[in-house]
Amino acid sequence: MPAGLPRVDAYSNTGHVLLDMIIQNATGHPAHQEIESRILRPLGLDRTRWMGTSPTRPRPHAQAYQLFGPGSRVDVTDQTPVDHANLSWVTTTRDENRFFRALLDGRLLPARRPARMKQTVPVSAEVQQLWPKGRYGLGLVERPLGCGGTYGSHEGGDGGCITLNGVTDDGRRSAVVSMSEARGDTMEHIPEQENAAGALIDHALCATDPDTP
Repeated sequence: MPAGLPRVDAYSNTGHVLLDMIIQNATGHPAHQEIESRILRPLGLDRTRWMGTSPTRPRPHAQAYQLFGPGSRVDVTDQTPVDHANLSWVTTTRDENRFFRALLDGRLLPARRPARMKQTVPVSAEVQQLWPKGRYGLGLVERPLGCGGTYGSHEGGDGGCITLNGVTDDGRRSAVVSMSEARGDTMEHIPEQENAAGALIDHALCATDPDTP
């Protein structure tokens, strides 16, 4: 494994808290202020908001549902009021697309930095169920395209929500699939849902017309 690259099985939300502390120590400003001034405003991401410790999400927002239980004994639970993302952000599919395109087309970072993010290692066998032939770098997942080549991604989720995304290496094409229903919390149904959404991303990125949504 190249020096400095993270292990995909060593992911920790605590790392984000530590990163916030490092940013504040280095700049003298809270991390969310630096993100707003360096990323959101320059890219026009005006639908992305820092939530702080707010227990509610800004309206309008999608309803989120989580499915629990096997077979016909499935309980559908409304997860919308539950906010696990303390000290975090909310965004839209539009802003997410704009961010990923800017990340890889050179508008956001010098070319050497996305190149460093693309120095990837294979994900674990368990994660392969969600990202077949996937590789992981510095905050960027590399996945193969059905039409050849690869694309970058970093999906996410919370109670009742799953979002998959993808952007081509040149940043010209991107796609986001946002699902407001999660089919359980075990590996029994998650790969099926993830693979279906992944197929939509692959189809969108492989379309021959650059203007195809």
